[in-house]
Amino acid sequence: MDRRKFLVNFGRATCALAIGGVAYRIVSKQLNPEEAGPLTRYVWAIDPEKCNGCGICETACVRNPSAVKAVNDQKKCSYCVVCYGHISNKDIESDKIMTEGIKVCKYDAVKRQNYSGGPDGSFIYKIDDKLCTACGKCVKNCTEKGTKSMFLIIRPDLCLACNSCNIAAKCPQKAIDRVYIGPEDDFKGEYSLENGGEYI
Repeated sequence: MDRRKFLVNFGRATCALAIGGVAYRIVSKQLNPEEAGPLTRYVWAIDPEKCNGCGICETACVRNPSAVKAVNDQKKCSYCVVCYGHISNKDIESDKIMTEGIKVCKYDAVKRQNYSGGPDGSFIYKIDDKLCTACGKCVKNCTEKGTKSMFLIIRPDLCLACNSCNIAAKCPQKAIDRVYIGPEDDFKGEYSLENGGEYI
């Protein structure tokens, strides 16, 4: 090895060691609860008033399947015999819904459960998050024709919390924003407790 190659290789090795050392010091401090700095937490959220179930969430998310999932707010749901977010042929006879009904979700993620008995009873509609791909079809139908009880959310436990969300960048409705939810707390700090009017 000539002198030039030696110096180049030596320089590269020195830089790599320096960068590695700095990275180690930063990471090791954050891994140590006694030395770690304050953590803040942001999450990506979908505004249900702006979202129209266009389907971008299914394909734009960097995760596959998407970190976005549909949910049904039972307080807003009408518990209909035929749900717009479940079956597209609304005029079908009650006893033929499960056998001949044309399902809105091609993945069969919208589940129907009778809780009052009979073919014309009241029904609970839930979305199976393991089958949901965030295509938004149930949300679109429920928003346009139903009670708007179905909507999309970005699951924080599935989201990678990217600094720049690909779905937010591509959403035509600008319905996605980053929301601050406050500092994380491991409950190891010192707190004042009220005891008989005095703080201890």
